[in-house]
Amino acid sequence: MVKGSRGSATPLYVVTPTEKDIYTAMRAWLLSILPDCMRVIQGQQNRAAAPLDPFAVMTIIARDRIATNGWSYTDTTRVVEEQVKLTMQVSVFGQASSNQMQLITALWRDMEAVDYFRAQPIPITPLYTSSTRQLGFINGERQYEDCWSVDLTMQVNLTVSVPQQFADSLSVDLIEVDTSYPEQE
Repeated sequence: MVKGSRGSATPLYVVTPTEKDIYTAMRAWLLSILPDCMRVIQGQQNRAAAPLDPFAVMTIIARDRIATNGWSYTDTTRVVEEQVKLTMQVSVFGQASSNQMQLITALWRDMEAVDYFRAQPIPITPLYTSSTRQLGFINGERQYEDCWSVDLTMQVNLTVSVPQQFADSLSVDLIEVDTSYPEQE
């Protein structure tokens, strides 16, 4: 990792997994359990029309530290690990959205989700869900549509790689002090 200056293209510190990695992993899990007709998108996207029914929207809504940092070392970096409790709101729109929401909450609290994420490279562990809620949603045609929402809480272990200098060998020379540094009078 190269130490960059402000405005440089090379970042000084890198957080992994990134928010994009988390969204990608969660989208893959949702697509693996929902019917093939469901689309899953990230929320809070500008200038993006909602897909046609049925679809799900994911939005990260909270991050809380849950432990003191841990760390490890490589030859050139100190790797800081932070355990974070991350909450993602998932909303499901369209007919049968209450059934799809029941599927999501049942499997999030099951070994199915734990095993799925354990097999992935992103360090996500499902923890718990909020109560599901029915939201009033009015579409662009001013028609009510079914929309169910839940907050999925997970543990994500984030790492930050901090550049650090290390010595892997030392050169020792003997210097005779009295000769090299005679006493001054």
